[in-house]
Amino acid sequence: MSIIEKEIVTKDLITKSNLPASDYVINPYVGCPHACKYCYARFMKRFTGHTEEWGNFIDIKRCDKTISVKKLYQKSVFISSVTDCYNPFEAKYQVTRNVLKQLKKADCLITISTKSDLILRDGMKLFLG
Repeated sequence: MSIIEKEIVTKDLITKSNLPASDYVINPYVGCPHACKYCYARFMKRFTGHTEEWGNFIDIKRCDKTISVKKLYQKSVFISSVTDCYNPFEAKYQVTRNVLKQLKKADCLITISTKSDLILRDGMKLFLG
């Protein structure tokens, strides 16, 4: 079965976090093609309007607004609280990569949750030169 891809427009990529360990969260995608049986984020489906099973769709977030590095000064940012930002579609759409390019200029603590080695692409090129 193929994954349904849809680009969606969002006003802002940053969301104020209710998690105790982060001030803000960024979820570059909605849905996750990994479809892990143990995934706690499956509840997100009820907010998407998708009728497909969790793991059978991915919404790619597009946002024209630049991330406010001033807003994030000395704050903590958790990337991927309810998706995997380095899911297989990241290689094609590079939403996470573009987010990290912007966050490189921010003086903030960044935490990323992923199960993919694609993270090495950005860590090496964006942060180590």
